[in-house]
Amino acid sequence: MPKRRPVILDGNPYALDHEPLTAAAMFEKTGGNTGNMAFRYGLAKSLSNPVMLNLGNSPSTIRGAGDIIVLPLANQLGRHMKLGGAAERLQAIDLPIIGIGLGAQATSYEQDVELDPGTRSWLEQLATRAPSDHPNIGARGPYTKEQIAKLGFGSAATVTGCPSNFICGDAKLGDRLAAGFAKTPKRIAVAAGIPYIAQLADIERQLADIVTLTDGAYIVQHGLEMIELACREFDTMASDKLELCRSYIQPLSSMDEFKAWCSRFAFAFSDVRPWMDFVRRFDFVVGTRFHGAMLAIQAGVPAACIAHDSRTLEMCQTMQIPVCHYKDINVPLTRYNIMDFFKFDAEAYTETRRRLCGAFVDILKAAELDVAPGVLRLLN
Repeated sequence: MPKRRPVILDGNPYALDHEPLTAAAMFEKTGGNTGNMAFRYGLAKSLSNPVMLNLGNSPSTIRGAGDIIVLPLANQLGRHMKLGGAAERLQAIDLPIIGIGLGAQATSYEQDVELDPGTRSWLEQLATRAPSDHPNIGARGPYTKEQIAKLGFGSAATVTGCPSNFICGDAKLGDRLAAGFAKTPKRIAVAAGIPYIAQLADIERQLADIVTLTDGAYIVQHGLEMIELACREFDTMASDKLELCRSYIQPLSSMDEFKAWCSRFAFAFSDVRPWMDFVRRFDFVVGTRFHGAMLAIQAGVPAACIAHDSRTLEMCQTMQIPVCHYKDINVPLTRYNIMDFFKFDAEAYTETRRRLCGAFVDILKAAELDVAPGVLRLLN
């Protein structure tokens, strides 16, 4: 039976060439967060020869390129999103849809998400355009699946975790990670947060100090001002934003000292392949950014997350990624104690990854898509 031709919309992880990008261009082309490239890459790598187009292409162009829409998804389920326009576009394209990695965003699991009417319409387009009677939405975790059910579309979703979890085709990745977790790290990289979350300020400062003391790296993902730091655009970024970052990350440094620190330690990546190559230089990656930790794990480097909301906590717990809630960190973090806050269970990670990959592959096969061999190896 001939396979369907997949069209990945608004999820091209190879869209950026290697000419120098301004921070603004990187911010725009990665969808406002370089971590988006992780799940885009994971999904594209899981399919054989997908076509990648922008949602802004004409419906006829999209229909001419393939038979089914594949959407790499993130935390679209929340009141912060307004997806009415996207819903109208999906309706006009009028093709079957699968979406992978959808997450609900709330402060805690005790809260139900609230959706803008346009976002609810977008979810309805996804749920009602399944290519078969099998679920066509891969949810990040049980909380998201529960929220989708409360919104009336429970039969459309199954838990797959994030497709970035399947980038590495080594079924024994967990054993490699366990060996790394058994060692004391010498060089530590940080998946850096943003300078707007007051309750994380002390932790972010401590992480920045660990970078300095271990000759590590400060890898930024989100916030234009953070990417500007990594691109060394000190002279053109807004002075109040520069001061905001300095006072949040290194309040004891002078502005000149802070600029010098960023020039040495701050990095931003628009392509996950060099990103993963880069983190292999380090013994441990830690921070408040999930995909920064996940890319390290897929590169075989021990990593962990510090969670402050349901989004990160759900992904880590679903995929057995080491995680600690920031409220449980009751002493200053140092290079010597930081790994004490995280536990890694290689057997649980391996079995969970195999199970989630099975659910992911089931969605792809039910949609009559050709699954890449590297993903199928994880089922063995």
